[in-house]
Amino acid sequence: MGIVLTGHAEIDQQHAILERMVEELACFCAEAAGDPKHPCEKCGDRKRVRCNQRLASITGELRAFVVGHSTYEERMMELLPRTAKCNAHVKAHTAAHNGIAKQLKRIAQQIDKECPWVLAGRMEGVIREWIGDHTVQFDATLVSELGRRRRSEIDFDGELVAILDEYVFHNRPTASTSSPTATLARERKRMEVRGRFESLSPAQREVFWLVVNGSRNSDIASQLGVSINTVKTHRAAIFQKMEVSSVLDLVKKTDVLRHAVRK
Repeated sequence: MGIVLTGHAEIDQQHAILERMVEELACFCAEAAGDPKHPCEKCGDRKRVRCNQRLASITGELRAFVVGHSTYEERMMELLPRTAKCNAHVKAHTAAHNGIAKQLKRIAQQIDKECPWVLAGRMEGVIREWIGDHTVQFDATLVSELGRRRRSEIDFDGELVAILDEYVFHNRPTASTSSPTATLARERKRMEVRGRFESLSPAQREVFWLVVNGSRNSDIASQLGVSINTVKTHRAAIFQKMEVSSVLDLVKKTDVLRHAVRK
């Protein structure tokens, strides 16, 4: 299914990025492209391991991006009036976000257990179907409901973006004069990082900011009033969720969050 436009530039851009990410899954296996029934066993254990690693990377990026996308729309939903109709929409919309996150998690848990290109195809189908159905049922409705409360779609977009940028997705490159491809690449990366950050628990976020600001484990433990082992546990979880192996990598990857509101 192709991209269904909502008329809202920000959401449509995020859907376009998701569509491009899904295209990576469509061409995941060159051998299977010429032989749809190609069994992974023919490739040998070493190549299958590489395929699993690549699929795990794509899956992690997709899951993080979906979290960022969901967070963005849930911030939008906070702007809806508290009517019965809007409350029902928010509840169903949020449930749909949770649903796709659970589906991707279940597929991710099958990596190393099933044929990589079969899993890639399954994930591609799940995301493509979700983008189409979710847009029609929820995103277009959300944009329409908020848009009716503004005189102009253009004015609405600009004002909403300004409101959202106060506390989510700072320094968004939407108005950038660079090429659309470069803009989408930056947006994709930023959404992925934001999604990974949103997956941290409140306690992990506290440790996160102290780590990227250069604090040592002992200083963090003293400042937060916890044991150093607790700090080490949070630190390990942060590195795993953000997919980094050093503080330098963490700082580079999360520079976009420097101006985010600490929660």
